[in-house]
Amino acid sequence: MILPHRLFALACMVATLPFGAAALDLPAGSRLQAEIAENGQAEIATSRFDGVAVPALTAVGHVSRQAWRSPGQAGRSYQILTSLQDQLREDGYTFLYRCQAVSCGGFDFRFQVGHFQSPDMFVDLGDYHFLSARKDDSFAQILVSQSAQDAFFELTFVTPSKESTPLLTTTEIAPISAPQPSDPLDIQLQTIGRVVLSGLTFATGSADLAEGDVPALSELANFLAADPDRRIVLVGHTDAEGSLDGNVALSRKRATSVMKRLINVYGVDTGQLSADGVGYLSPLAGNATAEGRELNRRVEAVLLNTD
Repeated sequence: MILPHRLFALACMVATLPFGAAALDLPAGSRLQAEIAENGQAEIATSRFDGVAVPALTAVGHVSRQAWRSPGQAGRSYQILTSLQDQLREDGYTFLYRCQAVSCGGFDFRFQVGHFQSPDMFVDLGDYHFLSARKDDSFAQILVSQSAQDAFFELTFVTPSKESTPLLTTTEIAPISAPQPSDPLDIQLQTIGRVVLSGLTFATGSADLAEGDVPALSELANFLAADPDRRIVLVGHTDAEGSLDGNVALSRKRATSVMKRLINVYGVDTGQLSADGVGYLSPLAGNATAEGRELNRRVEAVLLNTD
């Protein structure tokens, strides 16, 4: 049984898959959006998108897929993944692959791995988490993301028989204060895995980063210097004006400019950094107002190795 001691103070216990004694605890209030259960096979991802496909192994057995929504849990997708990951580990699963949006392969990875689509399963292409795991002849795959208000997660289990598929229940999880934009950079990186780098100035339509000291870059350099094993990908974002291809190219160039500044001015090891861009595919706010467009024009630092 997975973490039986977690079944405490239940606000709403809902057994959704009556397949055996094992139990996987989900956030309280989680709602089942869609479900498919059948005998067959599923592809279990084992590495990032390689430019052509997502490397995977084929698991055969009873395949259970579910899409869940946790209202009001925006900002907690990483904590939800961590909770599910810990439960799988305690139940004897070993992990095949873990990644975050950009390190997974972004758009291509999500659409080759995910089974459900919006509105059942919403995925922010710049902010999702994934893991796959194996226990003997059983396999688990989890995709977690969030909208502006809610968290979403897709669970896939492949087991030798229907009876061994985990029972899913909802339970209270100790509240975790969601990190705020005002929190220190290292806190945001180590809790939600990413941070918006403030104080960056680019001319309109330009990838040239304005001269001058940027405190956020100094903090990021110190964070990386404290542990040489830490790796960051810098991800550029734009507003929705102009074509997607043009915005992706511009966002990638801006992230590259920030990377060069970190290396040349702040002395960051080149092996700890990479740069990419997603254009306007992952907005923080609506693009209908000047304020929203300004929020969407940003460069984020994403921590690749969180363990």
